[in-house]
Amino acid sequence: MYIIQLGLLTALGAVIYRISFVQSAFGPGLLASAAKVQDVSRVELAERGALLDRNGNMLAYDVPAYMLDIKTDAFKNLGNVANAFAPILGSSSTALLARLQSGSHWIQWPTPISATTKDKVNQALTELGKRNNTDYSQDVTFTPTEQRFYPYGSFAANTIGFVNQQGTGVNGLEAEYNKQLSGTSGEISYTQDLWGMPIQSTIHTVKPPVPGDNLETTIDQTIQGFVEQDMNQLVQKYKPEHAAIIVMDPKTGGILAMASRPTFNPNQYWTASSTALNNNWAVGASFEPGSTFKVLTLAAALATNSINLNHTFMSGHTTIAGQTIYDWNVVGWGILTYRQALEMSSNVGFAKIAEKVGWPNLIHYMQVFGFLNPTGIDLPGEATSEIFPPSGRNAVELATSGFGQGISVTPLQQMAAYAAIANGGELIRPHFAKAFIDPTTGKVVQTFTPVVENPQVVPKSVISEINQTLVLDVTKGIDSSAAIPGYQVAGKTGTANVVDPKTGKYYSNRFTVSFMGYAPASDPRYEVYVTVNWPKTPIGKTWGSTIAAPTATDILQKCLQYGHVSPDDPATLPKVSSSVPAAGKSTQAVTMITVPELSGLGATVAKNKLAQLGLSPQMVGTGSVVKNVWPSPGLQVVKGSKVYAVASGGRGSKVSVPDFTGAPVRVAVSVLAELGLNATVNGVGYVTSQSVPPGQQVTPGATVELGCQVLQTGTSTTSTANPLGTGAG
Repeated sequence: MYIIQLGLLTALGAVIYRISFVQSAFGPGLLASAAKVQDVSRVELAERGALLDRNGNMLAYDVPAYMLDIKTDAFKNLGNVANAFAPILGSSSTALLARLQSGSHWIQWPTPISATTKDKVNQALTELGKRNNTDYSQDVTFTPTEQRFYPYGSFAANTIGFVNQQGTGVNGLEAEYNKQLSGTSGEISYTQDLWGMPIQSTIHTVKPPVPGDNLETTIDQTIQGFVEQDMNQLVQKYKPEHAAIIVMDPKTGGILAMASRPTFNPNQYWTASSTALNNNWAVGASFEPGSTFKVLTLAAALATNSINLNHTFMSGHTTIAGQTIYDWNVVGWGILTYRQALEMSSNVGFAKIAEKVGWPNLIHYMQVFGFLNPTGIDLPGEATSEIFPPSGRNAVELATSGFGQGISVTPLQQMAAYAAIANGGELIRPHFAKAFIDPTTGKVVQTFTPVVENPQVVPKSVISEINQTLVLDVTKGIDSSAAIPGYQVAGKTGTANVVDPKTGKYYSNRFTVSFMGYAPASDPRYEVYVTVNWPKTPIGKTWGSTIAAPTATDILQKCLQYGHVSPDDPATLPKVSSSVPAAGKSTQAVTMITVPELSGLGATVAKNKLAQLGLSPQMVGTGSVVKNVWPSPGLQVVKGSKVYAVASGGRGSKVSVPDFTGAPVRVAVSVLAELGLNATVNGVGYVTSQSVPPGQQVTPGATVELGCQVLQTGTSTTSTANPLGTGAG
């Protein structure tokens, strides 16, 4: 009995000793490991609202993506991993290897990757496993997430902005309306392993996220396309330091298109220079306007009865307070009327007009026309004007201000001022936002109405005089390069010296040239501003009339045709037809069908209804109930056109790619977005090719490349009547 008891005591002592030894030798490490294996929670970002143009075409939206994590200590040779993955991830092997060798058990690739990239990484991982006879499938993980996608790349990039890795809008509309686009974040909880990675079986939702609202903007995708095309040609030809083009509806202040250079691709914003990312010359620039400002001086003079347009002056040069001011051609044109001063863009004439107006009146009308304050456009980073302070307002500065030198104003201030002349006197705030739309119900939750800053800037009689003078400037004056056959165009060019910020003096060879105009002058539909900073041209060849006006004219002409604007004088229209197809027009007699409303119908019922109307039903998705229809219900399409009915249903592991041949690119991009697929677009107009064959199954988040071209209207009866977008209005 004693022996047994002694044995038990000995064994018990050994156990106690062992426990004590473990506690003293390994206790801290075990406690630390236990601390690492714990329940945690994190924020789950909501799906961000889409950005739409005024016709419902998607400009930016979220697509399925993945966060890539690599378990570094699972690989014996990280150099091989870097060499295999770097080309797929768009990185250098050296940079990726440095990240892999950072000392962490797991490293995460900093940006989400697409489904296509995920498949390529998996393929490379399999090849590595075969070479090393090892299964690495658990050592690389792909966590589903969302990624912001811009289907047209740099298209309107400076206006749209981008979304950073934290899901926050940076610059442009993405930043301005970040809160409502972002929605409300949710919360998920899970247990993390020793390396801080979530254990998949423990993940559950604490609070579901609420998606952000879609923002419908005033941008017209087709007009933006005109602007981007002309801007590219302008930049290629003149290689300017900066350039901007703005198209606006002068009656509402809605911006239809805006482009700036330099620019960037928001899908790869991290590769762009800070200059490109933060440059929106159309919004953030303030510079001497030159002759486009003469309209303000003229308005002030007429409103105060300071001049009679039929009175005359001697052009060429004049001396004010001992300072000689010359006309742009130095010698002038002899005796001119003040009406002709604008036609010939006479600096001498406007120096004399400003002298008659005086500083108090000129400053007052600068205020009336909105030149003393930012316009308040719904974009971040708007610049301010620089006007002579009271202490600097002498006679010489008054004269030079009269013809747009020595003061700095912004493109948007000039747009708003000219719009007031065009629309009969209302100073309207330029803007982009039209409405916020609930992405789930499709209902409008907030609308934006134009803001009238001043209901009547000057009497209508003054407006009429200025409008007539601007028309004469284009038809008979030095700005005849802005004329459009068949239409009355009102406009003015500008050429101004650029100030050296270091010396405060003008460069001898650097200029900013511009053109501001609208048409038709009798009932303006479109206002266009083109400004080019420091174009690379020979001395004496840098003029707004030769550089900016032709570009503005080309855009105006395309807009007028696209918007079905009847000419003022059809007899003067050119006999050769334009290459731009008129919205909804056809050279053949075709039957037009209205796209029906199908949302909520069963897929089979919707298909039969489309077929009965003579349309080609394209049933998309795996659900049984139609969620969306493209082209949008109510639009007129050519009989036989493809209409895509998207049937609601959860996104599976694979998606069938539809046939987009002959469809307008805007429709194809919208349908792909509905399916959770990316689109890259080459060209404009109709889809002529697609990188993934119709019917092929792909993973959500995959990219489909669309080849497009503008077809002559009437050559196809299998697509919507207007290949570039629905009509303006």
